[in-house]
Amino acid sequence: RALVEYLSSEKITSEIGFGIGLKDLILCQEYPPSSLTAAKSFQAVVGTLNASAGLGRCQVFVRDFVVTQIVGKDPSEIWQIEQPLELLKDILARSGYAEPESRLMLQSGKNTIQAVYQVGVYSNKTFLGSGYGETIETAVEQAAHDALRRLFHITETRDPLPFGKDADNIALKETNVYINEWIINKTQNIINC
Repeated sequence: RALVEYLSSEKITSEIGFGIGLKDLILCQEYPPSSLTAAKSFQAVVGTLNASAGLGRCQVFVRDFVVTQIVGKDPSEIWQIEQPLELLKDILARSGYAEPESRLMLQSGKNTIQAVYQVGVYSNKTFLGSGYGETIETAVEQAAHDALRRLFHITETRDPLPFGKDADNIALKETNVYINEWIINKTQNIINC
């Protein structure tokens, strides 16, 4: 849902609209058109394309112009997880794993203004992720974020999303697994590719 909200936001749709030249095509009292006007105009273009050329052509257009806006973006910046440690606990419990255990791995500058801590998160003595912070609590939260990124396969070293002809093989009718149903080893990726 966060990804859909991001891609359909006024900011993104107006940038795409301006990028494909709608600024010169929009006839309105304001000039240059506002970002809201550009966003609505772009949505109208998508709707018109769907009505005139069909769903298949519209999906290709959206894939090529809208979905490509996430290239190079960190999914964890788009999808803000508010309580990462609680979510990690839920996923581990559903998957039959032990509750996550945080361990202090490194610390530097304790009791100074520039203190830094590195915490690792483990389950059944298995390393799940690590994180840094100026307090132990912040480091634990960052470690939980890192563990979730690793479980969801959305790390910085992940394969890029397929585009072009490779994207034609994606089953668009299949829905992604909801986060409250996600189980380790049953689901390969939170994004259905």
